[in-house]
Amino acid sequence: MKSTSIGIGMLGGMALAVTAMNALYPDVWRRMKRDGKRAARAIQKSSLLK
Repeated sequence: MKSTSIGIGMLGGMALAVTAMNALYPDVWRRMKRDGKRAARAIQKSSLLK
């Protein structure tokens, strides 16, 4: 029972953190998506994987 309440509390805290980030910086998720795609393309083009 105690671990369930801790898990629910952690999920609630993460949800509050995500909401706060969205409120402060509304374009963060778009930037992360864009930069993630750019990084994936750079990794694919890299000679390290060949």
